Amino acid sequence: MKTKQNAVDLTDLAVGILVLGIVVVIGANILLNVRDGQLTDLSTVSTTGETTTFENAGATLTETWGKTVDSCMNTTSAETILSGNYSVAISDATGVITVQNATATEWEAVTCNYTTYDTTRADWALADNAATGIAEYGNWFDIIVIVGIAGVILSLIFMAFGRRDGGGTQTY
Repeated sequence: MKTKQNAVDLTDLAVGILVLGIVVVIGANILLNVRDGQLTDLSTVSTTGETTTFENAGATLTETWGKTVDSCMNTTSAETILSGNYSVAISDATGVITVQNATATEWEAVTCNYTTYDTTRADWALADNAATGIAEYGNWFDIIVIVGIAGVILSLIFMAFGRRDGGGTQTY
């Protein structure tokens, strides 16, 4: 009598991938909350005299995790540009500071003084680096696909060779 092998049950693999995805999402969320909660506790760093151009599309300043833009000056005429003549946007996700012209006047060269948070503190940088690494879902997708394919190949190999009991005889 021949016994028929059952088909490969991939339910455990699917559940495992789902649990892994949930853990990654929760972990990234926790790390981002820890990072963002500590941001305002950091000391600040002042940057003075960074040269940029005010364009209608907006210009990004070099340092990230900005707090405020204190002042901007037209370097051609050496006169201070009033704060109503430009707008400042700071990204919640990356801290990038974008300064955009709010009037019809475009200045060729502008120097800005601004304040950023000092993100070199180890406890903040650790949470930021970990959250950034985990949040790159594209990398996780590749890993999950490779593990899934390896699981399918191993299950096919085990099916092909069959399971052997400790004894040397099999019944057919």
